[in-house]
Amino acid sequence: MNAPLSPGVVVAWLKRLECRADGWAAKRLTPEEYAEAAALDRAINTHFWRWLGKFAVVVAFFGLIALSIWPQLGLGKAMFASAVACTYVLAAFASAWYGWRKYTRKPAWKVVLMFVALLIGGAAVGWVVGNLHMGRPLAEVDPAKCAKVVAIAVMMGLALASILVGIAHVRLREANLKASRLQAEAERERLARQGTQAELKLLQAQVEPHFLFNTLSNVRYLVQSGSPDALAMLDHLIHYLRTALPEIRSEASTLGREAELARAYLEIMRLRMGGALEFAIDIPPDLARVPFPPLMVITLVENAIKHGVAPMGRGRITLAAAEAGGRLRVEVADDGHGLVGEPGQGVGLGNLRERLRAIYGEGARLELSGRQPAGVSAVIEVAA
Repeated sequence: MNAPLSPGVVVAWLKRLECRADGWAAKRLTPEEYAEAAALDRAINTHFWRWLGKFAVVVAFFGLIALSIWPQLGLGKAMFASAVACTYVLAAFASAWYGWRKYTRKPAWKVVLMFVALLIGGAAVGWVVGNLHMGRPLAEVDPAKCAKVVAIAVMMGLALASILVGIAHVRLREANLKASRLQAEAERERLARQGTQAELKLLQAQVEPHFLFNTLSNVRYLVQSGSPDALAMLDHLIHYLRTALPEIRSEASTLGREAELARAYLEIMRLRMGGALEFAIDIPPDLARVPFPPLMVITLVENAIKHGVAPMGRGRITLAAAEAGGRLRVEVADDGHGLVGEPGQGVGLGNLRERLRAIYGEGARLELSGRQPAGVSAVIEVAA
C-alpha cells in the first residue's frame, strides 16, 4: 500500500513543475512578453488569496444567474458551469492582453474566423456528448435546433473575437506610442549631448590667450638682449603648445596630461618672472592615468598666477591631487595676494563651473578659500 503524499513532497513537485513551465515560457516568449508574464506571476503570488476571493465571487454571481435561468441545472452544476466559463473567459482575455503580439501579427478576419470555428466545433462536440449522455441516437438531428446552436456559436464567436482583437490592437497602439516616446526621448538626449559637446568646445576655446603673445614678446626681448634664457623659454613654449593645442580639440584628457600642460606653463612664467616663481607638482602615478576634463587645471593655475602671484612679483604655486572615498580632489594653491572681494566671479572660473556642470551635473564642485598666512586654495572635486 502506497504511503500518502506529504505536503512537503507536493510543494516540491509543484516547485519543479513551475520551474519547468518558466523554462518553457522563457524559450518561447520574447523578452518583453516574458517580463510581463513574470510581473503577472509576482502579482498573483503576492495577492493570491485576494485574487482567488474575487474569482470566487464572480463565479458565484454568474452561477446564480445561470441557476435562475435554468433551474433544472441545480446549484452544483450551475456553479461548475460558471467556473468553467469564467476560467475560459479569463484565459482568453489574458491571452489577448499579454499575448497581443500573436493576435496582431495575423489579419483580424483570420482571428475572428478562428474563434467562430472553435465555438461551432465546441457546440458540435457538446451536442454529441449531450446526445450520448441522454441515450439519443446521433442520427436524430433537429434542423431548427442545429441552426439555433450554430447562430448562437457564430454570435458568441464574433463578439468574443471582436473584444479580444480590440484588446490586442489597443495594446499594440500603446506599445507603438511607448516606442515613439522612447525614440523621442533618445533623440532629445542625443541633441542634448550634442549641445553639451558644442558648449564644451566653446568653453574650451575661451582659454586666456594673452600669455601666449606676452611670452612671444618676452622671447623676442630675450633674443634681442642676448639672454641665455631665450632658448629655454622657447623650448618651454614649444612644449606648452605641443601639449595645449590637441587639448583644445579634445573632449577627454587625463590628469597626468593636464599636469604636464601646467608644468610647461609654469616653466614659462618662471622665466618671465626672472626666477621669482617657484612651483611644485604632486600627482601620484596611479592618478596620472585617471580621466580628467581638458584645460581645467591650467585655468586654475593661470588664475593663481594672475590674481595671486603676479601682483606680488613673486610666490609659489602648488598643484596636488588625491583620491578618497571615491572622489578625486585636485588642488591648486598659491601664497600670493589672497582673496579680494567675492571670490570665483571671474570669466575663467565661471566658464570652469559651467563646464563642470555640463560634464558632471551636480556631482562636481569648485571651491575657493583663503590660506593662512596668505594665498588662495582652489579645489576641483569630481567622482573618481
